[in-house]
Amino acid sequence: MGERLRDDRVLPLTWWVALLVAPILLAAGAILTLFPGDTEALWAWPMGPEMTSLAVGGGYAAGAVLFLRSLRAGAWHRISVVFLVAAVLTVGLLGATLLHWELFSHGHVSFWAWLVVYLITPVLLPTVWILNRRYDPGAPAPGTPLVPRWVRRTVGAVGVVQIIVALSFYARPEVGMALWPWELTPLTTRTLASFLAFIGAMWLAFLFEARWSALRLHVESATLGLALVAVGALRAGADFTAGPAATAVFVALLGGTLAALTALQIGMRRVTPPRPQAEDHRSTRRRP
Repeated sequence: MGERLRDDRVLPLTWWVALLVAPILLAAGAILTLFPGDTEALWAWPMGPEMTSLAVGGGYAAGAVLFLRSLRAGAWHRISVVFLVAAVLTVGLLGATLLHWELFSHGHVSFWAWLVVYLITPVLLPTVWILNRRYDPGAPAPGTPLVPRWVRRTVGAVGVVQIIVALSFYARPEVGMALWPWELTPLTTRTLASFLAFIGAMWLAFLFEARWSALRLHVESATLGLALVAVGALRAGADFTAGPAATAVFVALLGGTLAALTALQIGMRRVTPPRPQAEDHRSTRRRP
């Protein structure tokens, strides 16, 4: 067998997929955040309260920034997580589409764009990850800071809990509708649950990845997305109709998560990279 170099390269297919996905997410984010009350005319389906549009639009906008930044990453391991965990979101949204087919605006071009995207990406994104991951060296390069184990376990545990909550809401939308601080439908509940599962999968990745360079872009993107949701909550405060208790819990969870992510990023700037071991200087080329 020939030698295979794990040189952290980014395959051309990966670049092309990122280049394709980024403008789609950017357009979706722009429509939902700039025109949250016009989803019946502009979106694949009417979303209801503006807060739903603003929350989903914030997620799309943050995703667009992440994929745009991935075009300049220069190393596969820096963007590998997004191609895997984004598949969770696309599978969830495809399932919601099929489960609530009759609620979509079938005569609108945005619906067919939505359908094509979510028929292709649940297969395309994992395929890119499988093809490109073989070039990931796995071990951290010299000078790469590592996320402390206790932080990884804590964040991973939060991810497990968040995925369980998301799956519960997805399987039983009435549960999510009863607990959410603004009015939802079964379709919007499953949509938001898909985003919750996506972020939860991102946190779960901390259990399997210690390199901060492989997690930083994703943490920054999540911070941006949650910040946009917070801005949306200020814009659509009148939509919070479930009572002060539900609103207080939402604000506490959102604010606490933003504070924790900010603290993580500040803390990682102070982490001293591990000293290179002797094996770090050896070639990463495998002998046959």
